[in-house]
Amino acid sequence: MTTIRLAVDLRAAALTILAGREPDWTRLEQCSAATWQVFFRTERCALALKTRLTAAGCAVSERARAEIERAATRELQRILSARGQLLRIGQLAAAHDIPAIVLKGGAAALMSAAPVDVYDVDVLVRPHQAEQLAALLDKEGFHATGPAGTSHLAQRVTTNTVQIEVHFALNDVELSDAMWNRARPLDGAAGLSRLGAADHLWHLLVHSVVSHPHRRGSLRDVMLAAQAVRDCSPAELEEVERRSAGHWLARALRDLLAMARELAAGGPVRDRFRRQAAANYLLRVWLGWVRFSRFWTGAFSNSVFALLDGAGERQHEWRLAWSRPQFGSPWGFAARLERRAPRLGRWCRSAVRVVRLIACRVVAWPVAVAARVLASRQWNDEATP
Repeated sequence: MTTIRLAVDLRAAALTILAGREPDWTRLEQCSAATWQVFFRTERCALALKTRLTAAGCAVSERARAEIERAATRELQRILSARGQLLRIGQLAAAHDIPAIVLKGGAAALMSAAPVDVYDVDVLVRPHQAEQLAALLDKEGFHATGPAGTSHLAQRVTTNTVQIEVHFALNDVELSDAMWNRARPLDGAAGLSRLGAADHLWHLLVHSVVSHPHRRGSLRDVMLAAQAVRDCSPAELEEVERRSAGHWLARALRDLLAMARELAAGGPVRDRFRRQAAANYLLRVWLGWVRFSRFWTGAFSNSVFALLDGAGERQHEWRLAWSRPQFGSPWGFAARLERRAPRLGRWCRSAVRVVRLIACRVVAWPVAVAARVLASRQWNDEATP
């Protein structure tokens, strides 16, 4: 539990540094390598942290400096790989007249002076051109791996590079012709564009809050949203605020936007996602050695964060469990049953999802309670009151 408590303290100190101020490091001298690793795997902010510490001339222990340097090097390697992949995609897109929009962290990797960590490269193309771009990548030496998603084809990979996802839609965001028309070319990257400023910020907020609940408030995503805030005009920010206010997850969206705006303005930044961060650290330390099946992992993680985030999300989980599936089952037996007896297959699938939800709630409850207790510990620093 000491590792998790110190990781919570590291988050508070890192947020203070990223806001341009210097925290009291004395409480963090005892952080072990394991604590730093848990923190950086969750928050993915090592490169930015190293940059700010160097610029401010902050004195840190040798152990801390070594862990920051190690994690920052890994992040920089992935960013450089992403840049190379995107430039390669841009050349293919331009040569074959395929409009391509770079999404999320990939856009920052190409255009920002302060890029953030990336695990993969997301490129959006028109639905009828997605397979064409994927085939062009395959001819360049990539190959498909893993299943396709509801908004993207199977990932494309090659040796020692970040993965590529060719998107034909956006999860939890309605893609319209107006969004395509508002896209802007990326300077220095022929064949590639980015979403309009407001659309880009909105997509970042929705991707973190709605599509991936475990990433709510991660420092990497807060930094990325802060960069997008700086790119928006006051009118565009008002538009994003209106979209947030009308969403069923309005509070979480507004909280992430508020943190991004505070960070973009130079702080101080009030941490509105301490409980979610503590839950992530708990899951990594307590359950990191467990290899769940695809059937359980997402459901369990979602249950933990639903218990932390209020009654509305818990009710939404139940509605999803009982709702009619929009897509066929990825499991062979269930898919065959749905084809032969559609009504029975759908009923059985919903029943399984409800039983799974009940089981996940039981296991998730102690994790959520522990996260609340850990998050209640106050960091004695004005940046995170």
